[in-house]
Amino acid sequence: MCGFVGFSDAGAGREETRATAEHMLAAVAHRGPDGSGRLHHRGVTLAHCALTFTDPDHGTQPFVSASGATALVFNGEIYNHADLRAELRAAGVALRTGSDTEVLVELYELRGTGMFDRLRGMFAFALHDARTGTTVLARDPMGKKPLYYTRVPDGIAFASELTALLRHPAAPRDPDLGALADYLVFQAFCAPASAVRGVRKVRPGSWVAHERGRLRETEFWRPRLTSGTGTRRGPGLREAERRFEELFRAAVARRVTSTDRRLGVLLSGGLDSSAVAAVAQQLQPGQPVPTFSAGFADPDFDESGHALAVARHLGTEHHVVRIGGPELAGVVESELAHADEPLADPSLLPMRLVCRAARAHVRGALTGDGADELLLGYRYFQAERAIELALRVLPAPRLEALVRQLARHLPARSGNLPVAAALGLLAKGLRAAPEHRFYLSTAPFAPGELPRLLTPEAGAELAGHDPFAEVARLLRDQPGLSPVQSSQLAVTAHFLRDVILTKTDRGGMRSALELRSPFLDLDLVEYGNSLPTGLKLRRFTGKFLLRRIAADWLPPAVVRRTKLGFRAPMAALLRGELRPLLLDTLSAPALRRGGVFDTGAVRLLVDDHLGGRRDTSRKLWALLVHQLWAGNLTARPRSCESPAYPARS
Repeated sequence: MCGFVGFSDAGAGREETRATAEHMLAAVAHRGPDGSGRLHHRGVTLAHCALTFTDPDHGTQPFVSASGATALVFNGEIYNHADLRAELRAAGVALRTGSDTEVLVELYELRGTGMFDRLRGMFAFALHDARTGTTVLARDPMGKKPLYYTRVPDGIAFASELTALLRHPAAPRDPDLGALADYLVFQAFCAPASAVRGVRKVRPGSWVAHERGRLRETEFWRPRLTSGTGTRRGPGLREAERRFEELFRAAVARRVTSTDRRLGVLLSGGLDSSAVAAVAQQLQPGQPVPTFSAGFADPDFDESGHALAVARHLGTEHHVVRIGGPELAGVVESELAHADEPLADPSLLPMRLVCRAARAHVRGALTGDGADELLLGYRYFQAERAIELALRVLPAPRLEALVRQLARHLPARSGNLPVAAALGLLAKGLRAAPEHRFYLSTAPFAPGELPRLLTPEAGAELAGHDPFAEVARLLRDQPGLSPVQSSQLAVTAHFLRDVILTKTDRGGMRSALELRSPFLDLDLVEYGNSLPTGLKLRRFTGKFLLRRIAADWLPPAVVRRTKLGFRAPMAALLRGELRPLLLDTLSAPALRRGGVFDTGAVRLLVDDHLGGRRDTSRKLWALLVHQLWAGNLTARPRSCESPAYPARS
């Protein structure tokens, strides 16, 4: 979807409006192959391309309310639209279609922005309320769907993807160096910033209103954890099991039964996606659910055997996508230069290949995303718990030395992250705040490395920049959290929202495949966040509650095992299939054209990795992805044969 305030609806302005809307919409056509539409609604232009799941014949967008006062474009799905439809009818609203789009627009007319408490789903939408002249942009609480916006001379422009927004002739084009610094630490351009200065993302769980030339942001939801310092006792284990299973089953059912379209499951063979597949299959007995997994040529990264065992146990219709170096390199060369915005998570590459293959069978799939963040499944949380306990008896310098010594004597592999690696990485940030340690241990570049990496001119712009400002904002007004809880909220702030969910949306929607994440159902998330840490991380076992629940559905080996993680063999890929692209993209002449990175510092990283002296693949991958995108930024057309944006008084 996309749109803007401005231009005229008469004469030459009408043609200018049409050309701009169509050119912006063409940039996101891959998101919706089921048709497109455009509407000029009392000074605001809205455009949309559809991937339909409910009432495809009558839910065409842009959608106008029965009163004609409100027009809307919307990505995603409102899973509880049937319940909301009943509420609207009880309030005397006469509905004309069976679509969730109509429910959304009529609910707004009935409740205004107070409607957000009632919505359960994934969504990003833009609506124009002609009664007040207000344009509202909103994202769901977890931020599953993207939404960018920027000021233009007559108001604002907005789009689902940055690429589309930059086709507006008044959109800015200069890179945002502060956001780039965050990208080099967090692997993503984190909301509310973007890769382009002056372009913003709507924060998850927020809406932005544009009225009479002013922008106003309101946060309607943020993740909150129940502090362990209060007097309130949590539920007992059996009650927590019962309630969590009830909410989890309901979350899967909402996503499966809210549409007549056939859905699949992206099945890694780990606990999370296997639990999703188990419940999805239980909801459709006698109809094998399509499941899809990646089969890597490198055995250190391959989980396809585990996924196949789960598929056979559940009786699903299983598909394995075979992936090697040439296939991964092909995604880099065909897509990253034209990507919406840099994302330095290498697992986007196999995600794209699996989604591309799945789209030949289904138009939507469920994933296990969110379970590790909700239920403390990452090994980092186990390491954080160990550090939390150890710091009670040892000073930080002594503990740091002990952790480093321990990490050297424990086994390590390249394809996963055992406790040794987790402890070794966390040791780098041991003296930092717990909410910073996860990122300091996993960052391609630590904040302290940036001055040496950037040119003096670029570095000077970062004076006083705080990459952890958004983390601090989420932790504000949540006193009494344990170190593990502070780390959990920090991981949610950027790694889940800006990395995982960006990868999920981009990986699927490039092939018009919608991915749905039951573990990120709002009711389930709020219940999980209310539980004591001990029901999620029991001693050093993460996802403790889920393991107990899933024991009745899955083989014991699946319930007990720790998955490798959905990764790509970047170290070998950069030395092999991507070596020519790496040397060309990060060459001194190419870097000088951008004027951001120090050529000598980058050359040292390249030489060390290709020469086998040290593995700098995480750093090089972040730089390569960014430079492929940046090199193509200035070449992208603003408009398609359209005139320059006219000045207006």
